[in-house]
Parts: sequence; structure tokens; C-alpha cells
Amino acid sequence: MELTLPMVPDIEIAAARAAGNLARELGMASESVDEMTHAMIEACINAREHSGSKDRRIYVRITGTSLAEGNSRIDIWITDHGQGFNVTEARSRRQNLGAVHKRGWGLQIIEAHMDEVGITTGAEGTTIHMVKYGKKS
Repeated sequence: MELTLPMVPDIEIAAARAAGNLARELGMASESVDEMTHAMIEACINAREHSGSKDRRIYVRITGTSLAEGNSRIDIWITDHGQGFNVTEARSRRQNLGAVHKRGWGLQIIEAHMDEVGITTGAEGTTIHMVKYGKKS
């Protein structure tokens, strides 16, 4: 499924619900669904707050695949047409802030909750591709 979201507060909740519904239909366990939707929410918030996108849109693509033995795979792409960012710099900035800071954990949360994360970023924007594998609940 593909969604084009306006960059307004809490719109990421609607996208996460859609992804969660697809994952549940594929039989993904609720813990995996929760991790996936948390990562998706973080990615959408990062796009909204940091992209500097002139079109003020977040482009979401979600695919679900049934695998052998009742397992499943959800792929999620979150894209913005903003200014891009330096991934290495963002990771090192997080490490330098330490645990006392409440903000700045988005990328770390995404990488902790998803099985695969790929980031493509540049002057035309950023795409985060996230993959979650699930075992039948």
C-alpha cells in the first residue's frame, strides 16, 4: 500500500495503524507488530521534524509477504523530499548526548526495533527502508 501523508502532528499514527493491520493479517506476533509500528512512528516524526521538505509530505510504502511456515515479512519505506542528512554524524551526535537527553533517540530506536534498516539520503531527500520479520503469533 502507498500513502502520501501531510506533515502534521500525529499523522504517523494513521500510517502505523495501516502497517500494523497488515502485519496482523499476515499473522505477525503482537510484540513484533508493536516494535515495527514504534519504528515507523519514529521515522515519520524524523521526516516531519528534520527534513525541511518544501512539499510538506511524507511518502509511505508498505508491503507484506507471507513466507514459509507461517512467517511473514513487512517492508516499509518512509520518504521525504527534504534536505537529507549525514547518517554518521547523526549517530555520533546521539552517542555524545548520552542517556539523560530525552530527544534524539529516533534513529537508534528504529535500528533497535527493525531487523533491517537502510538509509538513502541526499540533496533530494531521504528514504528509510525498514524490514521486520515475524513469526506466526
